[in-house]
Formats: sequence, C-alpha cells, structure tokens
Amino acid sequence: MAERADRWSTVPVRRRVLGVVRTLTALDRLQDVFAVLADDFRVEARFAVAEGSQFGADLRGFLDAAGMRSLPWESATREHVDLAVSPSSNGALHELDVPVVTLPHGAGYHKLRPTDSGVAADISGLSAEQLLHSGRVVPSVLALSHRNQLELLRESCPPAAERAAVVGDPCFARLRASLPMRERYRAELGVGDRRLVLVSSTWGPNSLFARHPGLAAELTAADPGAQVALVLHPNVWARHSAWQLGRWTRAARRAGLLLVPPHRGWRAVLVAADVVVADHGSLALYAAALGKPLLLAGFGADELAPGTPIAELGARARHLSSVSEVAAAEPVAEHELLAARAFLPPVEAVSRLRAVLYAQLGLPEPAFPAVPEPVDPFVPLPD
Repeated sequence: MAERADRWSTVPVRRRVLGVVRTLTALDRLQDVFAVLADDFRVEARFAVAEGSQFGADLRGFLDAAGMRSLPWESATREHVDLAVSPSSNGALHELDVPVVTLPHGAGYHKLRPTDSGVAADISGLSAEQLLHSGRVVPSVLALSHRNQLELLRESCPPAAERAAVVGDPCFARLRASLPMRERYRAELGVGDRRLVLVSSTWGPNSLFARHPGLAAELTAADPGAQVALVLHPNVWARHSAWQLGRWTRAARRAGLLLVPPHRGWRAVLVAADVVVADHGSLALYAAALGKPLLLAGFGADELAPGTPIAELGARARHLSSVSEVAAAEPVAEHELLAARAFLPPVEAVSRLRAVLYAQLGLPEPAFPAVPEPVDPFVPLPD
C-alpha cells in the first residue's frame, strides 16, 4: 500500500503533495495549508519554485533554510508527486502533470489584478486570464475562502465555477485558535505590560509603507513606553532586500522598533498586539475580524474589488490622521458581522480544506479530527 515508498524509504509514504512556491507570500500561506496534513505518515511534501514573478527573489534559499525538500519544475510529474497545491493562480500551472488545487494567498480574493501599468478590471486569482489556458480550466479545484466569492467567480470566469470549493481560510482559522496563547506570545516577544502597536503594510505605491515610510519610527518616538512592531508584505522584502530594509529602518530599530521578518512571526505578533495600524492588505482584515483596535493609513481603495469585505472595511474603519490617535483606537464597529462575511468558522474551515485535499489524493482522511493548529511563538533575534 506504500505507493511512494521505495527500497530506501523509512516511512511508508503513499502520496506526495507538491507545494508550488511563486513568491514568499505563497510560501507563507503553504505553512497554513500543509498544517492540515500534519501527523499523517502516509503523506509527504515536496516543493517547487514557479518562476516568473517580480517577487520571486531568493525563494530557493528560503526553502533550503527551512529544510523543505524541493524538486526542479520539470520533475513535477506523476512520476514524483500526486497533487500540486498553489496559493496563486499565476504561473505555468498548466505545465504540471498532476491535479492542481489553487487557493488565495491572502484573506480571500479581494484585490484587482495588478498589471505593469496599474490594475485590471478583474479580480486577481479569479480572472479568466489566470484560470484558463487554451480555453481549458487549469485548477482541478479552485478553493474559495467564503461562499460569497462564488458569485464573483461566476461573473469573472464562468467555466471555472464548477471546479470551485468553499474551504475557508486556514490562516484565519489558526489565528482564532491562537487567541488563548496571547500571553505566551507576548512573553516570548518580551513585551511585558507595554502596549504593543503593530504597523502593517502591503506592497505597492498605495501602501502604508509607500505613503508613510517613517510612520513606525514616528510611533516609536512618540511613545517610548510602547513596543512598535513593523510587518511588511513579503513582496516588499523580495523587491527591496532584507539588507536595504535594515538600512532604511536602522535608526528606528536602534530606538526600539521591532522589524518582523517576512517568513515568520507576523501571526504571533498580530495575536499579541494591542492595536494595529494597517492599510488595505489582508492583515487589516484579519485584525478587524479578531476584534483588534484598528486604524487605517494609506488605504488603496482603487486596488480593491467593490463590495468585498476589505473594501467594506475601508469604508467603516477609522483612518489615522495623527500618531496621537493610536492610544484611543477601538475595534471596528460590528466586527463580528464583518468576520462572518469574510471567514468560515475555524473548525469548519480546516475540515473542509482537509476533505478537499484528501479527496484529490484518493486517500481516506485520518481518524483524528481536523482542528486548527495555533501558530508558533515569535522570538525576535538580536540584530
């Protein structure tokens, strides 16, 4: 029964899943997806880099550093793997010789598709340009984070709608499951009784970091008794480099700013945070749905699909006009309703995702229940 095991194998592996990595953001999201396959000795993971992204720098280095075994793209065939999972609809997924499951790499599908000159009129991840190749639907399963995205998909790419499966958001499920561990996360961060202010920026010219690059430094200087943490979208790191971001934030870090690396830590910092200052990135929606006091800065509404939960967030949340407002920040009104519009209940989300993956693998699900896994603590490293 161990179809993937051979003479040199120790564990009797039956199926092998390929994580398709196009950007650091995709690699980050695969950590949440593959959590539902943990503890099953029948399933083994491999990874492959899908070339072509503007933000694909150093991916193999990250895989090697994490101990993730990778395959050349041309080896992603039925000879080596049984299923591919891609947190992106971009790239040459049609070249893969195995069934493909695609899913969003953020808090659902809500951004308009970026182009070299701005944004297109269709939704990134749901457009026919991304989902079809030579008129054929590429994904075997197109995973959606909420039922309300089905109508968006039917409007954007009707042929793909029959491949859709509403599976929820594994990242939000893990964030919710991590709330009881908040004090542990704060202890590992060394925050103590100080107020933890999380400043978060997505990428691009309309982001918080583009419009207010010194905001985290201003907040650090304005309240020396608080701990300010800066979380930048992985695309910012990939485009500008860790070394350069270190130079740009040098004085602020010497004053106490915590710069959170792109591949670890932001989830634990979000759970630990007392207040969040963000923009139109997914972290803002996660923060609002968790009931965190939230202020928005640099909100790029023109990049969002109208009617999506994060577009609604931009209209409902308070926008920052002065650093003095941070101390009085409050949760978004009726944030529970916003969360219900954006996310499935945590256990339902991981149960649905696991069911889809095992159905594609042709294996019965494990006997143990599918429950969301709390995130790991984040321990800052010395500079």
